[in-house]
Amino acid sequence: MKSNPLEGRSAKILFDSGLQFRIDFLQDNQLRWTSIRQEDAGATDIETIHVEQYPSGIFSVDWIEESGLCVSYTIDTLNHYVKSFMTFPDREYRGGRRPFTHEGPFHFISEDGKQDSKGQ
Repeated sequence: MKSNPLEGRSAKILFDSGLQFRIDFLQDNQLRWTSIRQEDAGATDIETIHVEQYPSGIFSVDWIEESGLCVSYTIDTLNHYVKSFMTFPDREYRGGRRPFTHEGPFHFISEDGKQDSKGQ
């Protein structure tokens, strides 16, 4: 039985900030993110995630990285869009955390990296 409805799926995200990722939803509420920007040389890690599913193809995917970076994605699978809110340690900001937001296209992809014809 799947631990979340996105398990076994992969996606490509192209954020307006310039960040670009392939994300793979793995078993046991794990997510592998891999930067697909050339300058990041394939940086990757696996995170434990919390997933909530809402009506109309909306998902919330959240995790905390070892570095203290907190990431929250709101994914609209019907409209192929994602918004992200992140915070990371920075003493110059309220509560000692700096916020960062970005958004962009979200597309499920197949194993070979091509857009997935299964849709949402």
